[in-house]
Amino acid sequence: MDNLAHTLIGIGVARSGLSRKCGPGTTLTLAVASNLPDVDALYAVWDGWDRFMLRRTHTHALVSLPILAAGLALLLRWRYREQSWRALFGLCALGIALHIVFDLANSFGVVVLWPFDRSRIELSSIFIIDLAIWGITLAPLVVHRFLAGEAARERAYRASVGVLGLYALACVLAHARCESLVSRDLEARGIQAEAIRVFPEPFGPTVFRAATLEGSEWNLYRCRILSGRCEPMGSVRTDRLAPRVSEVRSSPKGRDLEWFMAAPVWKLRPDGSVQVQDLRFDSFVLARRNPFVVVFPPGGLEAVTQ
Repeated sequence: MDNLAHTLIGIGVARSGLSRKCGPGTTLTLAVASNLPDVDALYAVWDGWDRFMLRRTHTHALVSLPILAAGLALLLRWRYREQSWRALFGLCALGIALHIVFDLANSFGVVVLWPFDRSRIELSSIFIIDLAIWGITLAPLVVHRFLAGEAARERAYRASVGVLGLYALACVLAHARCESLVSRDLEARGIQAEAIRVFPEPFGPTVFRAATLEGSEWNLYRCRILSGRCEPMGSVRTDRLAPRVSEVRSSPKGRDLEWFMAAPVWKLRPDGSVQVQDLRFDSFVLARRNPFVVVFPPGGLEAVTQ
């Protein structure tokens, strides 16, 4: 989830009743805490691709939640001395938890059980930037000045939070619907796919992408949730079983990439180099080049970002 959405969600939850109950600093605390786990974005700045793969690990894990909440609560206590430690800690923990929950909804995945389990869990139901979420969470801020009295304003924020919850649920159900449509299509054709991946597209939950791994090909589909149509969109060859590619995949860097990527496409280039990219960063809706392409030079096992 993008940081504007995280911030607006934190503000909405704060103003839907918590600010009245918890007192000064509630809105600011939740707004900041709802963004705090993203301090791991500095990884990519410091050390490129290797560190980028650590996004949504350490600072997004459940074990880190109380540590981050305690640190932020200590800082905010200097500003809001009248607030109790317990209240500040609780608000910080809530904001961080909201961040993790909404990051789980994206296709990037969250290693929420780090360091005990490296599984990258994802609901893959909401695109990284969702305009509907912006609209839902911005609405009470826009109408705020036109409402008379705190009670009416609080009801507007509560309604926004409720609609947001229903929207997130609709996205999760749409993901399940897409996976069901693809599975039904494969079953009708008598195909047993090695993997089925479903990815959200921009502009809401009415269209999803799906990719099925069948031997040396990822077959692509566009699923229209409302009409129940699952349209084939071609295929992408993956050279994952080629000897040179298998060597790269079994290397430490190759294993890390396969751990991180949801639908890796391996290519053996004519010059002997090996390229890999992740289908989850593609889109049928947005015309863009996949921003994350990793190349292993001929004969080497050290990756470089292209």
